[in-house]
Amino acid sequence: MIQFRSVTKKYKNDNYALKNINLDIMSGEFVFIVGASGAGKSTLMKLLYNEERPTSGTVTIGGINIANLSNEKVPNLRRCMGIVFQDYKLLQNMSVYDNVAYVIRTLGISSKEINARVSGALKIVGLYDKMNVTPAELSGGEQQRVGIARAIVNGPPLLIADEPTGNLDPKNSMEIMQILDQINQRGITVIVSTHDNAMVDYFRKRVITLDNGEIVRDIQAGTYE
Repeated sequence: MIQFRSVTKKYKNDNYALKNINLDIMSGEFVFIVGASGAGKSTLMKLLYNEERPTSGTVTIGGINIANLSNEKVPNLRRCMGIVFQDYKLLQNMSVYDNVAYVIRTLGISSKEINARVSGALKIVGLYDKMNVTPAELSGGEQQRVGIARAIVNGPPLLIADEPTGNLDPKNSMEIMQILDQINQRGITVIVSTHDNAMVDYFRKRVITLDNGEIVRDIQAGTYE
């Protein structure tokens, strides 16, 4: 499903974020991307949703080299994936329901279908009973659950989570990872970048370790170290 071929990302002053990355991620996998700060994790994640483009090499999703997409086609790419951010990125003046519905209201589907999808997504993350409150009334863990519901409401085949537990305590971190694991069990490919070694060690998924922009370890059912 996802292929990186000889991917290098270089910034100004010959600062390399990624160096000659070759990587395959198959449909339905759950993958942790780990490494120290500055190792290249966020750059790799941003290449997946076209926030960044490689200096050289190809990033292919579903047979399409997304590095060559025109700017007009990037929104269509992102509709085929869900993205979860560390800082939630919720609209504070909207209810939980409207935050989740926001991304599918432009798709021309009926109000009944929108309601069904939003309700279903909120049930998956355990917030169906809080659909009418605003983000300010929620804990950090609950806000991140809203972010996950928003990411899956359109039924994407791919979920990308960039440091999803970075602002959370261990209890909420575990709950968020359990939700991501449950989503993966529905057949959705899940890619998570994280510093959270306890979560990586607990879940024993595929672990790809980056160091100084290079893949130095790729192991199935792995641990952080």
